[in-house]
Amino acid sequence: MNNLGNRERNIAIIFLIIFVCVILYVFPIRMLSNSTEELKAQQAALQAQKDYYDALASQNEATRAEIESIEADISVLEATFLPEINSECLKQWVLSVFESNNCPYLVEATTYDVASPDITLPDGTLADDNVVIKAIDVTYSTTDGWNVPSYNGTGSIYNEEGIPDAGLLEAQMADRHYEGMYSRQGYDEFLNALVQIEGTNPDCIKVVKIAAEEQSGFVLLHATINFYGATFIDRVSEPDTTAPYVSWHGMTGIATDHGFIGQPFYVDDTGSEWYGAHMDDADAANLDRPFATYYSAQTWANLVNGNGNGVMGALGLSEDGGLAPGAGTSANDENPDDAGDDGDVDADEN
Repeated sequence: MNNLGNRERNIAIIFLIIFVCVILYVFPIRMLSNSTEELKAQQAALQAQKDYYDALASQNEATRAEIESIEADISVLEATFLPEINSECLKQWVLSVFESNNCPYLVEATTYDVASPDITLPDGTLADDNVVIKAIDVTYSTTDGWNVPSYNGTGSIYNEEGIPDAGLLEAQMADRHYEGMYSRQGYDEFLNALVQIEGTNPDCIKVVKIAAEEQSGFVLLHATINFYGATFIDRVSEPDTTAPYVSWHGMTGIATDHGFIGQPFYVDDTGSEWYGAHMDDADAANLDRPFATYYSAQTWANLVNGNGNGVMGALGLSEDGGLAPGAGTSANDENPDDAGDDGDVDADEN
């Protein structure tokens, strides 16, 4: 450049400065542009990853909600089965319902297991969970409208020598009445008790059988009640054990020093109010009135067998259904026709 003039040298220097400036301007911009593209690509990748996680979270929420819904349905299904099956608790509750519905004349109550089919899973294997069914058979007696009921007793009419007290017997006879079907009790009460039992928990308590058996002036009523429980290996809900038919709610520590169970031939417990009461041979061998006191049933049998006119004579009725000459009126004095109609009913059934 020494051969160049000042003018050419200055021009060359200016071009050199311009070239350097162009290089210094272009290369950083291109580098910044490349960096921007990389950042945009990274942003897109991060956005895609975020969208994936958002979708996964949303799916998890839906899955969680579905699981909660399924568990709620399982809990409802589990509640349709008893968490525990205790025969003594079931029987205690059933008998208490009958008694509260004025059905005290229990003849028999038994419990037994009912076979249930195994549960087969979709893969053909048997499930660990299973259904448990306990049945209670009960038999109650209605009354016949004439014999003195034995529930809670009315006291013995016999003295210490085993001889009937004439005054007590006369008082007992004066309290008796016969009004045929209008004074008979037990049928409606029996049905009301069954409605209450099944209505307490229709899902797991089912009345599966009702039957009636005609007897001499009264009816034996039978029913079978099924209680459904289940064994759940992995239970979802908490079991409810507060129901009276699940856990024991009766009295404990009851003193039975001066009591007796059943109908003894002779009561020899001096601490019992029935001390000295005894049953005669005919009563023990032939009479079966589960609702009545044994002396009441025997008195009725004696009246029927000893008056020469059977049931009609025992009721003080003539053959046409009216009062026999000299017979007393029934307890329903205001409507004498009832006595005649009722006598026909008793005569037919006896």
